[in-house]
Amino acid sequence: MENNELLKRQVEELASRVNGEVEESFGVLVLTVKAPYITETLTAAKQFAEVPCDFLHDLCGLDQVDHFEVVYQLSSLRGPQKLRVKALLNRENPVVDSVTRIWQGANYLEREAYDMFGIIFKGHPNLKRIYMWDDFEGYPLRKDYVTEPIEVRNIVRQRIEGE
Repeated sequence: MENNELLKRQVEELASRVNGEVEESFGVLVLTVKAPYITETLTAAKQFAEVPCDFLHDLCGLDQVDHFEVVYQLSSLRGPQKLRVKALLNRENPVVDSVTRIWQGANYLEREAYDMFGIIFKGHPNLKRIYMWDDFEGYPLRKDYVTEPIEVRNIVRQRIEGE
């Protein structure tokens, strides 16, 4: 059986176990799951028989306004297969398990998503800011982050309160 068909079959079987959804985007399979299933999903993908997606080459956060996503870009060290896994997170409590136990290379990628979006990676060995200074307030890549300088915000606030 061709690698892509075998991968697709295994991803669909995995999706049924973790209540996920599978689609294809630009020739890459995309498996979307809720955050509590991410460890099980990624562990299974890493161990797919004959078509393992055993290399995490990127991880990023996304603000979709009503929810957050953590996107994991996987490929294989032994074949052409590629898989994108999306974890859906609640906006009010953006928490997902850290995958540093599966891939040590996720360490800095998770810290970046934490620093820019405020996504909490439960079980991360050293979850702290990586780009912004420690007392920086907010998360600059969130769509609700205010980008005006504090002086502009104060002027606007004074005008509103004065009227």
